Amino acid sequence: MPLVSVIIPAYNRERYLPAAIDSVLAQTFSDWELLVVDDGSEDSTPAVAQEYTRKNPRVRWLKHSQRKGAQAARNSGIHAARGRWIAFLDSDDRLLADSLDARLQLAMTNKVHVVHSECYILKPDKTEVCRAAEMAEKEEKLERMGLRPLQGQIYKDVLRRPGPMFQGLLVTREALARINYLDESIRSYQEWDTTIRLARHYEFAFVPQPTFVWNFRNPSSLSRSLTGNAAGFKQVVVKHQWSILRCLGPKALAFHYQTAGYLFRKAGDEAQARRCLVWAHIWWPFRPSIFSTCARRLFRSRSIN
Repeated sequence: MPLVSVIIPAYNRERYLPAAIDSVLAQTFSDWELLVVDDGSEDSTPAVAQEYTRKNPRVRWLKHSQRKGAQAARNSGIHAARGRWIAFLDSDDRLLADSLDARLQLAMTNKVHVVHSECYILKPDKTEVCRAAEMAEKEEKLERMGLRPLQGQIYKDVLRRPGPMFQGLLVTREALARINYLDESIRSYQEWDTTIRLARHYEFAFVPQPTFVWNFRNPSSLSRSLTGNAAGFKQVVVKHQWSILRCLGPKALAFHYQTAGYLFRKAGDEAQARRCLVWAHIWWPFRPSIFSTCARRLFRSRSIN
């Protein structure tokens, strides 16, 4: 049985998938398996994955008959995994060579169930990294993301704002089973919901050096969808609002609704933006500035036009 199972959900990623898989094959830590979960792709993604399975028995391919979403694909991979530890990688991102080794060593040393790490971000104006072998040569050209170094009991911290990313997480199967796996209904900010639920039960550890490259250049990425961002953010806030209220108070909850309103305004959804502002005012009516400042920010463009 492998110690670590790496899960890559993939939908129409024939262009990016080889580099993601190659980055796993290049790991300095060797006791792993890779599960590529095809989420009903309509391009050559299945053929790409199957070619790797023929060459390397540690690479496995699973297929959804129809598209169910990245969270469902990750869950399928978790259920099929044989490793004690689960690592996630998006199909257009890459692990650095010591990614699994660095995170696993820290997990064993600190005796924790969850580890996360810093990363590099590949922005649209940066030179694209096409192969895992090229990463070491181009790391100095990449920019650190600057993720928060959350360690220990971080429940209140992640209720306050998003933290770890899926690609930097290393989690035990036991921990994922305890939270009943990943919520497939969340549209975006899925790792925020997952880390909130994990942090309720477990301490976290943090690897300060980057362990993966986040490709922000892919135009089809959900992280680039303003509507998906806004809807997902609100979903997480609504789902955890009583915990936010209990642990952080009504002002923090009002701020989250204010943020959701700002995101909906950026997406061009004025109706949802207003609803979120109303909830912000309901939860914290004692400081009118919370409402008025966000209202001015949201509706300034309308008055100008």
